[in-house]
Amino acid sequence: MQNSFDAIIIGGGPAGCAAAAFLARCKWNVLIIDRSSSEGFLGSLGNVSYFPGFPESISGAEILKRMRRQCELEGARLATETVSAVSAAETGFKISTESGKEFLSRAILAATGAASRTNYLHGEREFLGRGVSYDVLADGPSVAKRTASVIGKTREAAEAAIALSRFAEKIHFIIPSNKLEVGDDLIEAMKSNRAIELHFSASLKKINGDEHVKSITVFTAGQEKELPVVGVFTFVHEHKSTTAFLDKIVELGATGTVKVDRGFATSAAGVFACGDLLCGRPQLPAVAVSQGLLAGMNMDRHLSSK
Repeated sequence: MQNSFDAIIIGGGPAGCAAAAFLARCKWNVLIIDRSSSEGFLGSLGNVSYFPGFPESISGAEILKRMRRQCELEGARLATETVSAVSAAETGFKISTESGKEFLSRAILAATGAASRTNYLHGEREFLGRGVSYDVLADGPSVAKRTASVIGKTREAAEAAIALSRFAEKIHFIIPSNKLEVGDDLIEAMKSNRAIELHFSASLKKINGDEHVKSITVFTAGQEKELPVVGVFTFVHEHKSTTAFLDKIVELGATGTVKVDRGFATSAAGVFACGDLLCGRPQLPAVAVSQGLLAGMNMDRHLSSK
C-alpha cells in the first residue's frame, strides 16, 4: 500500500527529525507528518543560543532546514498534514489527518512538541531567540553583566530570577500580582539578592526592540514605564502539549503530557513519544534531539523484533 510505512513520526521538530533520520538510515520506510515548520518552538527562534556544533549565530529555521534535508537524504518522506486521530489497525496503526488522508504504520513516534499557544505577550513571539527566552540556564549567559527581566509570580519564576542573578548585573522581576506564590525562603532569598528588583502589581505591556530586545514597557502604579533590558524570561503562560490525537490510544498526563518508560515507549505497544510533549514546555533543542535519537533506537529494536 502506498500510504503504508514501517514508522511514522508525528512532528517534524528536532526530536522527530533526529528519530526519522536514524530510522531511515537503518533502512526502515519512514514518513514524517508535520503541520508546519514555523509553528514549532525551534522553528520560531530567530537565534539559537546553544546548539552543539554551532558556535555562530544560527536561526532555528535554518537548523530545522538542515535536519529535514538530512532526513530526505537518508530516504525519509515528509507530508505536510495535521494529524487528527490515531487508532489501532490490523497491522499496527492508522493515522488520520484533517484533510481526510489516512496512513498506516507498524510503529509511531509522537514528537509534536509543546508550542500550542496563541496567547503570547505583546512582542513575545517576535523576539523568541532574540532576547525572549523560557530557560535561564540555556540563555542566561547571553545577558551576562547586563540588565534582564523576569515575568511571573510562581515559584518557577522566582527560582529563575535567582538563577539569572549568576549572569545578569540587574534583574527587573515583573510580578503581575501584589504577592508571589512562593514560600518565605524564596522571598528572603530575593530580598537579600542585590541584583533583583521586585516590581509588585506590575504588568508587562510590550516587549520593545528591533533585531533584539532593547526594553520592556510595564504598567505599574497607574502609569506606563519603560525599562531598558536585553533579555526577557517569561513564566506567565502555560505551554500545552499537542497530543489530543493520542487520547484514545495512550495514557496522558493531566496537562496533556505523554507518559513514557525509560525507552520512550508509551502505554500502547508500538507507540513511542519524545521531546517537549513529555514535559509540557519548551526545552533545549539539543535535549529534544537526544531524546529523538534514543526513541529512534528503541523503535528500531521494536520493529526488528516484529
